Amino acid sequence: MTASTTRTAATSPGTATTPLGRPFEAHLGAVGLANLADGVVQIGVPLLAVTLTRSPLLMGVLTAAVWLPWLVCGIPAGVLVDRWDRRRTMVVALGVRAALLGGAGVLALSDRLTIWVLVGLALGYGVTEVFADLAAAAQVPALVGRSAGPLRRANSRLLAVEQVSNGFVGPPLAGVLVALGAAWLVGSSALVVVGAVLVLVLGLRGRYAPVAREVESVGSRWSELTSGMRTLWTHPVLRPLAIAAGLWNFASTALSAVLILWLVGPESEGGLSPQLFSLAMVALPVGALLGSMVASRIIERFSEMSVLVACWGLNALFNLPLLLWPSVWGLALFLLAAGPLGVIGNVVSGSIRPRLVSGDQLGRVGGASRVLVFGAMPLGALVGGQVAALLGIPAVLAGVPVVMLLATALVAVGVPQALVDAHELAPDPEPVG
Repeated sequence: MTASTTRTAATSPGTATTPLGRPFEAHLGAVGLANLADGVVQIGVPLLAVTLTRSPLLMGVLTAAVWLPWLVCGIPAGVLVDRWDRRRTMVVALGVRAALLGGAGVLALSDRLTIWVLVGLALGYGVTEVFADLAAAAQVPALVGRSAGPLRRANSRLLAVEQVSNGFVGPPLAGVLVALGAAWLVGSSALVVVGAVLVLVLGLRGRYAPVAREVESVGSRWSELTSGMRTLWTHPVLRPLAIAAGLWNFASTALSAVLILWLVGPESEGGLSPQLFSLAMVALPVGALLGSMVASRIIERFSEMSVLVACWGLNALFNLPLLLWPSVWGLALFLLAAGPLGVIGNVVSGSIRPRLVSGDQLGRVGGASRVLVFGAMPLGALVGGQVAALLGIPAVLAGVPVVMLLATALVAVGVPQALVDAHELAPDPEPVG
């Protein structure tokens, strides 16, 4: 089936009360399993790393390796996602991810796991994430339609499942698996990713290739490669949003690069054990799940951009307990606030782009956006590690909320709700027959 034919059930009369459809449910299941593995790996690999090094610079390199593929691969991956079958792209990317994790498990069993092996794993994992995430995001409008209501409902459900898998189950499971050994950590994650592949193969049948417009067949390959960035950079809504989100993520990843060093281990300021740190991370999805339950109602009551600005501003301020109260309680307070504020903000931002960009451009514009938004993250990790090595971790923790508030101010001033409304495309017409 094509993107146009899959839209029928989701956009038929009574959309507001009808389910989003079985194809979306299969997509949701695969995303949930993939995010369960993500939750284990994202918490478990840094916890393994601090047993191999206490260097802020090396921890910054490890964190940067996760996000560097977005900077290098985001634009070409976006173009390819707009050419390829998106379901098949997800299957291949997740299959390669499972193989990488399995290979790391073999190295762990033979006691050959080093910090540089973990850096290599992070790089390879990041490349698979570029293709899988772009394909998954571009797939959603094909499954539920492009109207604002179904998109918000779909994004809310996806975010809820991601938070439960990535946050509720993944972090405490990572703490247990780290205690059992590195091979358990990466080997179990590989099996979960295999499960995600099976859900896509068995539960989401048919073709999901975008229907290209005739005009896209004219022009050079370079023009096609750069079309997503041109569209993004000339768009009065998407450009400032991407710049501000990149600035925000720069600060967030600087924090991530040093957080475990600040809180985990007997030499740290917080003195937490890996297991207690992993357990405390459950506070993030607790708040996030609540946020996903109320996101649509909040956005319906208030303007999208006012909600986004409020979420970003409050989230920035709740970084301060990490500096002022370095303990499990300060971490929990930060996570409980960041969870709902992050999810509600992501529902807003995730619902905007599909309404402003045509379906055949979603992959490449999404790739260009993530080059800016995620491409700033490896730089933030490296800068965070360097600043921590030179000035100490408190200097990083103090600077993070300042940069985040600056990003929030850019959105508040540059992207009013009226501007978003003025550039919204009309929903696609119903297919006949």
